[in-house]
Amino acid sequence: MIPGAAAARYDERAARPINSEVAVSAPDNKAVVRQLIDAWNNGDINALMTFWSPTMVHHGRGGTISAEDTAAEMRRFLDAFPDLRMELHSIVSEGELVATRMTVHATHTGAYMGIPPTGRPVSCALMGQLRIVDGVVVDHWGVADALGILVQIGMLPSELSTAFS
Repeated sequence: MIPGAAAARYDERAARPINSEVAVSAPDNKAVVRQLIDAWNNGDINALMTFWSPTMVHHGRGGTISAEDTAAEMRRFLDAFPDLRMELHSIVSEGELVATRMTVHATHTGAYMGIPPTGRPVSCALMGQLRIVDGVVVDHWGVADALGILVQIGMLPSELSTAFS
């Protein structure tokens, strides 16, 4: 074992160690995430962006996207699901990292990705991890049950939601 290996983690993107002892405490990082969720729940993308570094990167299934592109996607989603509410079930923080487990509740009242509004309520599981440096999000990883949403709005057969759960 390498001496000190247990004390540091490695950030592959930045090619540098992430020190688990950072200036911002874990409770402060949790507070940042709670405020970020409040901004989402208020539908205020501009307020949400104040919690992001200008160079924030969202890491998703399709690769990485910038803060500006993330905000644009969020606006499109809120246009289709304007009553979106995030229900926080758990939040865990260690050093710069904060993990969340949530349920998103919304109603499909606008077109989204070519799908016309159905008026149907949806809920989906959402897991996220954020890296926060100096009080702002610099990296975000998120996984949502998009398949479940498509089943709930009637675009896919309901058997899919039980087959892959």
